[in-house]
Amino acid sequence: LAQGPHSNTTGACHVSLVFNTMLVEGRFLVGLGLALTNCVLASVGFIMQRKAQLLSEAGEVKGVCSIRALGVVLYILAALPDLLSYTLVPQVVCTTVACFRLVLVTFLAHTFLQELVSFREALGMLVCSVGTFICLVYGPKPDEIQEDVMAEELYHPQVWAYLAVGLGLLLMLLVLEHSDYVGRCNVGHCATLPLATGVAFALEKVFNTEIGFLKTPEDMQGLLQAPMWVGMVISIAILGLLDFYLNLRAAARMPVQVFLPMYFALATSLQFFQSVVVFSEFAQMNALHSGLSLAGAFVSLAGAMLINPPRLGPLGHETLQDELELGEASGWRKGGKLLAPEMMSPS
Repeated sequence: LAQGPHSNTTGACHVSLVFNTMLVEGRFLVGLGLALTNCVLASVGFIMQRKAQLLSEAGEVKGVCSIRALGVVLYILAALPDLLSYTLVPQVVCTTVACFRLVLVTFLAHTFLQELVSFREALGMLVCSVGTFICLVYGPKPDEIQEDVMAEELYHPQVWAYLAVGLGLLLMLLVLEHSDYVGRCNVGHCATLPLATGVAFALEKVFNTEIGFLKTPEDMQGLLQAPMWVGMVISIAILGLLDFYLNLRAAARMPVQVFLPMYFALATSLQFFQSVVVFSEFAQMNALHSGLSLAGAFVSLAGAMLINPPRLGPLGHETLQDELELGEASGWRKGGKLLAPEMMSPS
């Protein structure tokens, strides 16, 4: 039987829809794979550094430098898949996977460092894993982005207003943190330092997500014609260095048990807010899937906080020995103060 033009058009539309769906699914799987790669590399790198520290404290010399160096290299390499994952999948997915990293770190510390897991931490691992699974199954998928839509301007115009408020708040917190009054007040550090670090990290991920909607320059001439893209790359680098600096400052000035939970909870909550309000990642989802995805994200965060709950007192007065004793149950809370803050980073 002869087929008319209407039949051919319907068939072409069906093939195009299937192809676009495969592209979206492929983009999601690649981005999720990169987020999980970041999770594994950062976790293994941190555990190797911790192992080297324990061997050094035990008087071991052979192989310690190699283990520590490899751990540092893996931790640094983890930054690349983290950067790429935010350009491919919704921010809520990357943030939830970051929560799951604490589960992996706890498991590795228990397995390879013989650091026993308490009942509370085991419960937190289970809760976090369930929440992560729910968010990944029911959470948003990356939208199809047509080539003609990608341009030199922001894909989400509301980002400008959010960045103006966020950067203003960050500047105010940095001024307060480095003021003479806060410098003389231990409690002041315990408020401004985690807030500034969390805001810096969350704003970095705004640029990290938005750059995925811009055309990537193909050559040097393209770089000169894409000031928005170049500006975002520079912003990501500056905020990343600022986040690193604030982590080091916190390691020197605050108890780890106070800084890490406050920083982690704030940065993660801000990223959830950015996902829902700034990037509207749930706009095209039905109410059931949106509710399940958000519930899974917050359950994952709650589980992560169970693994490392906040300690709120006495602020700023614990000695190093006190911190080591308080952190006896969890591997990343024992010693290694220089690296410990970064381990809780949601990146």
